Amino acid sequence: MSATENSNHMESSATPCQVDDLISAMRAIKRHPEDYRGIHLHFSLLDRGHKQPYHRRTIATAFNKLIQSKSGQLFWTSNFDVVFICQGSSLAQLDIAILAARRAVEDSPLVKKYIEEGRDDELCEWYDLAIDMDRFMHMVGGLKNAAVPPPPKQIKEQVQKPAPAATKEPQNAPSLKSMIKNLDQTLSHSEDFKPPNLKTVNVTKPRYDPIAKQDTSQPMGPMQLDQLERNLTNMDIDRMIADQTAFVIVGDKNAKPIFIEHYISVDQIKESLLPTYDLYADKWLFKRLTRTFDTKIMQSLPTKDIIRDQVISININVETVLTPEFDKFISLFKQKNNQPLILEMGMFDVISNIQNYYDAQKKLSRLGCRIILDAIDIQALQVLDRELLSVDFLKISWKPDYIKLIGSAEQDKILSAIADHGNMRIILCHCDTENALEFGKSFGIHMYQGFLIDKKFKSSF
Repeated sequence: MSATENSNHMESSATPCQVDDLISAMRAIKRHPEDYRGIHLHFSLLDRGHKQPYHRRTIATAFNKLIQSKSGQLFWTSNFDVVFICQGSSLAQLDIAILAARRAVEDSPLVKKYIEEGRDDELCEWYDLAIDMDRFMHMVGGLKNAAVPPPPKQIKEQVQKPAPAATKEPQNAPSLKSMIKNLDQTLSHSEDFKPPNLKTVNVTKPRYDPIAKQDTSQPMGPMQLDQLERNLTNMDIDRMIADQTAFVIVGDKNAKPIFIEHYISVDQIKESLLPTYDLYADKWLFKRLTRTFDTKIMQSLPTKDIIRDQVISININVETVLTPEFDKFISLFKQKNNQPLILEMGMFDVISNIQNYYDAQKKLSRLGCRIILDAIDIQALQVLDRELLSVDFLKISWKPDYIKLIGSAEQDKILSAIADHGNMRIILCHCDTENALEFGKSFGIHMYQGFLIDKKFKSSF
């Protein structure tokens, strides 16, 4: 849909419903969603006095620049919600348009209330369509259903009959699809999660888990991410690239180094550039940020003095593996190192687009690389199929609560799962206390990584 066609909808004084137009526009975008963004403004929450035609025209005008320069398309629902999609715009450009749209209704009591309570971000949902296409289309489907009224008979029945009592779900095992959906919903509502108030000590591993939130004053939003990305692009980040060694420890025998992980310290980035913001608050924005980390690692690692026979691992996103920049990086890396490179990928990143992952896995296999499924929970070992995913290692993130599993009814099940995967395929990371080592030995784990491990053994190599 061209900008001219859109303007007819925007200037109409009638209340339009353009959900069908949106669905039609998405058919082409779904085939090539790269670089497309979408937003959903919840202006249906406004009172009738702030849903007048002149409000709609002013809101639409806020997006004119992006319609003209970024192939933008704006769609209205009959209840005054707004959906906007465009290609190639920066987060800052979109944020400016959203703020201008909100100014059109800034005297609304509801908008004032949301701003006063610091909840104004709830009035807008963001989508990176290359990543969030399923979530976006699910939202569009909800708008479509809301636009279709129920038949009169159904309405009558709804008025006359009380709501039926809630019934229990059948006790069948959930499908993989429903498990992934539940995982997505859990992460999307991670602001309700309150981790125990534990004292932490000198954690040297990157915290790539958006659920494990830091105590900060406010969450990082799109504008802060855009600022952070621009700063990272222009700065020398070598001083923020750290390394940590993974060791094999069997019984009382001496520890042996297996590989060295090179990573960007997220906490150091936060303290240096955005000390008052929580970088982990939004998993999608954080995922976008880690793709910037991928770029900086790929630029930096081939310039370092690395030992030719040393096995090295790096954190990386699935999408990054499929880029030309990765091809250039792996070519330069192999000139300096003759060992297989290990790529560490997050579980959510893998399952969010399983086809992309399998494409990346095949490519890495041809290149002789190895894969670690990173930062998974100990209970996940019982349901994961390592061979089906074609990953070489599973990395368990140590949590203090795990110590309670020693001697519990769960221990035999976990021991059996570890044996099925292979004891030398499991790595326990974030080992920052003696409890972590005690737990690992009780469960037959032989590979460890963390501050405590560095302190005990790194100095001897």
